[in-house]
Amino acid sequence: MPERLTSIGLVELNSIAIGIQTGDAMLKAAFVNLLRASTICPGKYIVLVYGSVDAVRASVKAGRECAGENVIDHLIIPNIHP
Repeated sequence: MPERLTSIGLVELNSIAIGIQTGDAMLKAAFVNLLRASTICPGKYIVLVYGSVDAVRASVKAGRECAGENVIDHLIIPNIHP
């Protein structure tokens, strides 16, 4: 587990291939770290990142734009209590 989590962002997708592409776009869009990127059931994929609040928001926004209609849901949890 990372030493310090400030914010967590998650994007859930309905395509594994698009999920891999989205994860790449999210990591390149902002200074965030990858917490998890994997399938969660057949045909679904999640990308979970952490970092500063602004970076996570920018990363999730980039992921949503990259994935388009393949996004099932997204979530940002800012200012996590340690």
